Amino acid sequence: MVSEYYRELTAKINDRLAGDRRLAAYALKARAYEDGSVRIQGIVDVLEEREQAEELVRRIPGVARIENNITVCTDGSIDDEEVAFEVSEELSANPEIPDSVGVKVNGGQVQLVGSIQNHGQALEAIETAGKARGVREVRSRLKVSEQLDDATITNRVQSALMEEPGIIPGRIKVLTENGTVILWGTASEAEIKRALELAAGVPGVKSVKNGFHRERGEADKLGIKS
Repeated sequence: MVSEYYRELTAKINDRLAGDRRLAAYALKARAYEDGSVRIQGIVDVLEEREQAEELVRRIPGVARIENNITVCTDGSIDDEEVAFEVSEELSANPEIPDSVGVKVNGGQVQLVGSIQNHGQALEAIETAGKARGVREVRSRLKVSEQLDDATITNRVQSALMEEPGIIPGRIKVLTENGTVILWGTASEAEIKRALELAAGVPGVKSVKNGFHRERGEADKLGIKS
């Protein structure tokens, strides 16, 4: 039997979904369970909206994990060739995405191929592709074109952090392993968010790991030392 707490959490989540101007028209439904999991169901027009609904629910206190059963509706009116065209149009309209990014589509599943200069461009391309009609899933096969050694990447990330006025110097540490940047230290939530964004945008960075809130054992596994 579901406790009163989770009945109230379910109501709160559904109120949030119904009150979001981007999602209200879809009448999405959610249910919270005793283990903290939440199941979301319904139909939306594009993948971006499916992901927006999941992110909205994820930010609600008490939600431990999400089972996203929202369907992206294509109603059979758009084929893979048309999906590829629409994704390409979205990518071309975004000045943050280089012309070296290409598209392959199979059954509504989009694969982004080609090269980018940094991890931030890959994230931007994935998000942008999700805005096109008919996209059911986006997978990235993008490769970082500029291959730099770890020391150079670390120096570039450190320089970017030092030049950011919203980050107090010395509070955030940087480690790079095979192009993957790990950030940790003592910082506010705003500083952490900005630091992760800055690191992802540095040329040569393949990916960024958040080591700020990890337990000591987890940090050691990532190679983070005090």
